[in-house]
Amino acid sequence: MKDLFWVLLLVFGGLAASLVCLLVVVRVAGELRRTHVEHRRDAVRRLVLTALLGEETEAERAIRELRTRTGAAGDQVEEQIFAMLPKVKGDSRSVLVEVLLGRGAAGRAYRRAKARSLVRRSRGAYQLGVLGRPDAVPTLLGLLADKRFLVRRVAVRALGQIGEATAVTPLLDAVTADPTLTRDVMAAVRRIGSPAAVPLRTELAEALGGTSQTRRAALTATGLGLLGDVPSTPLLVRALAGPGHPGLPAAAAEALGLIGAPEAVTPLVNAVLSDDPDLRVAAARALGRISDPAAVPGLAHALDGAGHDSDRAVAAALLRLGTRGLAALEDHSSPYAAEALAVHSVRTSA
Repeated sequence: MKDLFWVLLLVFGGLAASLVCLLVVVRVAGELRRTHVEHRRDAVRRLVLTALLGEETEAERAIRELRTRTGAAGDQVEEQIFAMLPKVKGDSRSVLVEVLLGRGAAGRAYRRAKARSLVRRSRGAYQLGVLGRPDAVPTLLGLLADKRFLVRRVAVRALGQIGEATAVTPLLDAVTADPTLTRDVMAAVRRIGSPAAVPLRTELAEALGGTSQTRRAALTATGLGLLGDVPSTPLLVRALAGPGHPGLPAAAAEALGLIGAPEAVTPLVNAVLSDDPDLRVAAARALGRISDPAAVPGLAHALDGAGHDSDRAVAAALLRLGTRGLAALEDHSSPYAAEALAVHSVRTSA
């Protein structure tokens, strides 16, 4: 019995020692692999910086090497350049894009965008957006109807990066079908910039001729405001009285404030007296942004206790209208006028 005990002890001791040795080997191998990957990453990073910042001959040599690397080293080149592209502009961006195109990265991005894997489709959409190729728009528009939210979201962002105005209406279709994309679609419209204003104006003009149960028209107005599109002012003024579309009047008021259109002051003053609490708040904030003293009498009249949020917004707007606004607050008995004056006192004494 004692002999069996010692045999078992030796067996288990040997197994434990072997396990410890195996764990040490695995850990050392992992560290060596991480070190190797870091060295390879550093080498690629140096090549990229040389291609962008080096002397002409050094830069050309670095570009050739970046284009011709294969295997894991080639994957590292593409990974780092794709990660860097959103952070660079101008000639530097053009150089990096040419390196990727020379490596055939665009073709691989197209194939990934059509893959069965969620991760690969998302990665492909991201890469097509980063490359900024207008010919990728049809592929990305197709991904707006993808069954996975992540893919749709990445496609929206990619379309914003490419900046083609043809994507605006499909983006509105996408956010109408899936309101959780609202923030991403508005950011994409903003990135597309002034070319997006024409389709947005067309969309809003058509919406004002009918009714809808969606917030599509409201988002269109928001987009025009984010773009600061002055020519859309008459449409947005009309939209202040657009009850057939949820959220449109308030969105139009906010947009007019962002645009800073002085001709919108009178319609906005009228909107502050509306029965719609959201419109009252948005109109008051818009008048504060426009900062036209002509709005003082109308805002002072609106400070009548119609609602906590709207009265606070009206008082804050008066605070932004200079001496006439301050005088109106001082003459008013509303507690929100006193609150706004107290805030002003704290700010000016700081």
